[in-house]
Amino acid sequence: MGQKTAGGFGWQEFAKALSGFCVIVLFGVMLVGATLGMKPLERRATVLTDAEVHVAIRWPALRAGQEGTWLPQADQELLMDLATDALGPSPDRFSAAPLGAVSATLGATGWFDGQPTVRRTGPGSFIVEGEWRIPAAVVRWMDKDYLVSWDARRMPPVYDHDRARLPVILGSRVGPPTPSGGAGSDSWAGEGIGAALEVIEVVSAQKWAGQVRAVDISTYADDGILRLVTTDGGRIVWGGRPRKPRLGEVTTQQKLVHLAQLYHDHKRIDAGYPLIYINTQRVQFDSSASAGENRPAP
Repeated sequence: MGQKTAGGFGWQEFAKALSGFCVIVLFGVMLVGATLGMKPLERRATVLTDAEVHVAIRWPALRAGQEGTWLPQADQELLMDLATDALGPSPDRFSAAPLGAVSATLGATGWFDGQPTVRRTGPGSFIVEGEWRIPAAVVRWMDKDYLVSWDARRMPPVYDHDRARLPVILGSRVGPPTPSGGAGSDSWAGEGIGAALEVIEVVSAQKWAGQVRAVDISTYADDGILRLVTTDGGRIVWGGRPRKPRLGEVTTQQKLVHLAQLYHDHKRIDAGYPLIYINTQRVQFDSSASAGENRPAP
């Protein structure tokens, strides 16, 4: 059975031949389909690769209820340029390396606490988010004012004198660190800067805060005493830092009471004197001090 007989048809041989032909046809169809199917994939890949690169940075916000950011436009543009350059013209959409490059680059600027997070929002779109350092004051060193955050970390901007419109810390014996963004590496050395920032934080909540131009730490390393410098050139002996008062002096709250009373009575927290002491039970006025000697350091 199944063999070709005289006068009969060879069905077995025909089936084998037909099967082989079908395999060849199927393979050809698959080859053609794969070739044609690659074209749209290649076009799609080209679109993804050539997509215009767009970077968005979530800027630090103003106070609650206010729109906009306190970061100057020039600094925004600089950070955008750094992020775009770190990504490159055609970042690989299947690699995390471009995102890491942006994070490391911006994290090293000194604007962020640690490194910001970078994520994709589209084929060529990226968004940068992070914890921003908040400007607190400037430290005067030589002929420049250096911006610092509330935790005494240096931030990128450097200003000419009195251009930052922030309280000034005078008398530092240590120069500025390099703003690298690393943990602790860009903290201003010495206890005096942190002590001055504590006073600035306390003073900034008072209605007379605008009369405080600077905090002088020039003798802090020797005697632990901080001095306020008013906009009129007067000096106010504050004493020890708020979180670590000097032995025998009044509390921080009492110092604020003294200043509030002076402001109420004289409309000036220095009462028009070149030198006063508020770290004692009663305010002491030194009328013998020369106003010139107590003028803010240049």
